[in-house]
Amino acid sequence: PQPTETEAAPDERAAEAVEPRPTPEPAAVAELPAGVPEPSVTAEPPTRALASNEAETVRRKLSSWTGRISAEEPAPTLSWREDGQEYTAVLRKVPAADAMGMEQLAVEVATGRDGERLVTELRMNRLAFSSFGQFVNRWDPGVQIHDDVIDGRLHSNTALTIGRSGGTTPVFLGKVTIAEGGFVTNGPGFISRRKLFPAGIETRTRRIALPERAAALESVASPANSQRFAGDARLTFHADGTVSWRDRRGDGATVRSLGDEPFYLIGGEGVDLEVQGTVNGKVLVYALERIVITDDLRYAVDPRAAHADDYLGLVAERSVEIAEPDVTGSGDLEVFASIYARHRFAVRNHSARRSGTLVIHGSLTAGTLTATEPRFATRIEFDDRLTTMRAPSFPLTDRYELDSLSGEWRVVGSAN
Repeated sequence: PQPTETEAAPDERAAEAVEPRPTPEPAAVAELPAGVPEPSVTAEPPTRALASNEAETVRRKLSSWTGRISAEEPAPTLSWREDGQEYTAVLRKVPAADAMGMEQLAVEVATGRDGERLVTELRMNRLAFSSFGQFVNRWDPGVQIHDDVIDGRLHSNTALTIGRSGGTTPVFLGKVTIAEGGFVTNGPGFISRRKLFPAGIETRTRRIALPERAAALESVASPANSQRFAGDARLTFHADGTVSWRDRRGDGATVRSLGDEPFYLIGGEGVDLEVQGTVNGKVLVYALERIVITDDLRYAVDPRAAHADDYLGLVAERSVEIAEPDVTGSGDLEVFASIYARHRFAVRNHSARRSGTLVIHGSLTAGTLTATEPRFATRIEFDDRLTTMRAPSFPLTDRYELDSLSGEWRVVGSAN
């Protein structure tokens, strides 16, 4: 407890009671200079909450529509009726900020209710193929997913074949989506669907088509930021931010700096490009024919580090292949890259005796693929940076996914 204060004498208290207190001066009011109008306060427009069924309707309608947006229709309009109420959505394309960014859709949805016109806005991101840990256009039924670990989302346009033997079962750490069919399992005993697909599986989803051509680089590749090859070449990346190459015979050696901006290494008609080394930069290797991985491909800075800014895309219209065992050597093979093989991803001599694990840290997209076993077990470790970024000019899908929805309507006037 605090000490009690000393009590004043009675006559002192009386004097205090009748003594007048000073009247406070009125607060000074600042005057505005002549001709300056009084500031006005603009009221925020009133809002109304989106009902849970309305939010779900918007998501569903837009996800079924966005795959049909054409370049010739910059601001398409979608209208629908739900529970007796009319909705209209105007979709506007927002180009990517640069060759490594993601395109977006800005969508304004409008409706009328109780005499009010209501509007809400949302954003949708266009997915790159590298947004998936693994993407396969047509799964070869003669190839099983067996001793595989797949981190990140997996999408297949056809049914999957899953093999189990000797206690070995594939591991799916991300959601699995299948457009046509489902999956079949080869092996003894029963396996729980929930245990096999802990992040979930969805079948009969919308098919995602591969583009007719993986990349069109005419508008982004110039002599200053690209190197074109008219004949087969063996490329080696170096941690100092350079790339060197020799022709197939091994004659000569040319070195070029990659620089800080996106850089393109382009193989022409009938040209195969072999790649290996340590990438320090932002690079797309593109071939009309083949890209062959001959040894480890790593980044100068681990992509899981906060300041990591190395990106590599391997894009081939025909195939991306892992070289023979006598080229790559024994043991694990590490590939840090986003891979796109429009026709096929192949491991040469996959029936050779066990060498190790093929580790792809990034993403793998293929028209179809060969087996990797017994030569390699396979582990795909998704590069989390690929949810918001991509290797320079890496191919984009026709799929948009919701990024943000405000969750409320703005009242913008009368419904009339």
